[in-house]
Amino acid sequence: MFVTCPACGSRHVRHSKSLSVWEKLVSVFGRYTLRCKDCHHRFATRVWKFADLRWTRCPRCYRTDLTTWSEEHYVARWRTQILLSFGAKRVRCEACRFNFAAFRPVKERYRFPRARKDRGQAVPVPQLDGETVTK
Repeated sequence: MFVTCPACGSRHVRHSKSLSVWEKLVSVFGRYTLRCKDCHHRFATRVWKFADLRWTRCPRCYRTDLTTWSEEHYVARWRTQILLSFGAKRVRCEACRFNFAAFRPVKERYRFPRARKDRGQAVPVPQLDGETVTK
């Protein structure tokens, strides 16, 4: 589930600071106040469904298509290292590039967009004199 701005339809949203005690209380039950990064519209919405509680979600952008990260490429914070020592899994959100640790399973794996190779077709190769030769 992607959270979109109701004013402009953008997916670039962030947490908005709670202005009242009521907003903080309602956020415990899954209704968060968010702000759009594009049009600066402030709105409140549910970011998860009851059926999605068992899956890991990015704490920044709430996406569920996640990958893993390696300890040789990223030095984890002390809090993340403690969670890893208790058995949490290394999880990375490719959309916002945030590394974190989580105990819940990942719902869907992020797939990197790859260029398709043309097999069996002629590929034009440019030459220095301006002509193209097909190989």
